[in-house]
Formats: sequence, C-alpha cells, structure tokens
Amino acid sequence: MITLKEGGFELDILPELGGSVARFVCEGRNILRPAPHGVANVLETSAFPLVPFANRIENGLMHFEGKEYRLPLNFGSHPHALHGHGWQTAWRVDSVSRDRATLAFEHAPDEWPWSYAAEQVFSLGKDGLKVRLSVRSRDAKAMPVSLGLHPYIPKLAGTRVRTAVEGMWEADSTMMPTKHIKGSPLVDLAKGVLVAKAPFVDNTFTGWSAPARIEQPDLGLTVTLEASPECRFFHMFIPVGENYFCTEPVTAMPNAVNRPEAASVTGARVLSPGAGFAIEMRLGVRKQ
Repeated sequence: MITLKEGGFELDILPELGGSVARFVCEGRNILRPAPHGVANVLETSAFPLVPFANRIENGLMHFEGKEYRLPLNFGSHPHALHGHGWQTAWRVDSVSRDRATLAFEHAPDEWPWSYAAEQVFSLGKDGLKVRLSVRSRDAKAMPVSLGLHPYIPKLAGTRVRTAVEGMWEADSTMMPTKHIKGSPLVDLAKGVLVAKAPFVDNTFTGWSAPARIEQPDLGLTVTLEASPECRFFHMFIPVGENYFCTEPVTAMPNAVNRPEAASVTGARVLSPGAGFAIEMRLGVRKQ
C-alpha cells in the first residue's frame, strides 16, 4: 500500500489490486467508501480505473473497422465484458512522493489485440484529490478506446447529489442501453437526489455539465466532483440496500464501439498508432 498525505487529507493506493484506491479521508472522515482491511477484491475498494474501455461491451463481442473480436466475460455470470483491463491488472509504481504517486502498466496483445500503455497520476492538494488517467497506443493499428474512473461514495442518511445533465439512457435487465430520453426522470439530479431514498440506478446520463455536487451533511462536508471536458457522460450506480453508490465520469456510453449512432452521440473514440488520450477527475472537499 502507498499512502499520500497533504494537510488533513490521506490517500491509500493499492498498486497490485487494479491500481485502486483503498481509502481517501479528510481529517478522518471518509470521502470515499473505505476498503476493508486486507481487501483482495477490487470491487470492495474506494475507486478504480476504467481502461481501455469504460462500462460494458455487449456479450463481449466487439466490431471494429470491419473485424469482429471476442473479449473475455470478466464479471462472473454477467453476460457482458466490463470496464477493460486496468481494474484487473497489477500496476507498477513509477514514482512516489509525500503527496503524489504515478502508477503504470503495459498491455501486450491478447484477446484485446492491441498493445498500449496506461498511467495513473494521483495528486493530493489543499482542496482535495486529482487523478489523471491516460492511455497511449503502442500498436501499429488503430485502437478503440474510452476512459473513466469509478469512485465509490458513502451513502449516508442525508447524502444528496446535484448535477446538470441533458438526458439519460434507459437500459434492459443486463444494463445495456435501449432508449435515450430527455432529462433525468429516474432521479432528479437538477434538484438533487436524496441517495438513500433513490430507486435502483445503473444508467448513463448524457450531456453532463460538471461539477457534480455531493452533499454529505452527516459528515459536515460537501464534495465537488469535476472531470475533463471529454467526460461528457455521467454514469450512476445506486444499489438498493448498500452503504455506497457510484458517480463515474466516463468518455463514452456503454457499448459505444458497437453502437450505430455517430461518435458525437456515443463518445466512441479511436487512437491512431502512437497516439495518447487522457482524462482527469477532481474531488474537491470543503467543510459545511
């Protein structure tokens, strides 16, 4: 484990467990859901990276530039490939200081037949945390890509989320998008959704205008989640009966590489040989 410190902030990072975050606190108060002691399952951590694709690829079957690729189904009995490789890969520690750490890994071609390198840079400042996630092609062929970050937020009695979106993708029982609708009728993000009272949500919201304001009156804190302009999509996961929820800034909708709509709609992106792509997520914290 790597621990960074700055002011009242502390960040624990687990390089070998998917380059994940185990704990992010402000003066002892949990900004992200803390991982249990000795955690071995990345899904029990505080946050992890989504690279080289975010969210789902339907049935693990990807069509790209006239070819078909079969990806491993990597999420138990779930029928779709999920979240890429980074969360299931050990990351190398490239540098560490008191308030900053850089992790990296290289992917050799396999069922995902492209070579690439990924990097995360964690930086603590006086106002909170910045995470920069990047990917660079090391292949001679063009490669599809999308990026995102997957933080887990404590769901407390008074937790409320406010942000601006233009629309939402409805989804089927496997959380594959089916129909785009205007607004956010499932949860009222404009007025602020009281997360503890929200229905089950596992949907992508479009036209996201950062920031997302996460009010935590039980902790006496407000968290502001911001991201790079490329993160036009805001995926929310609110499981019923759990003590957490997720607010994920992502650059594309689920299954973007296979969708018939234009890239301007889906967020689908292609890396040319040697090219790179990066996003940044910022978690600002202030006392109420």
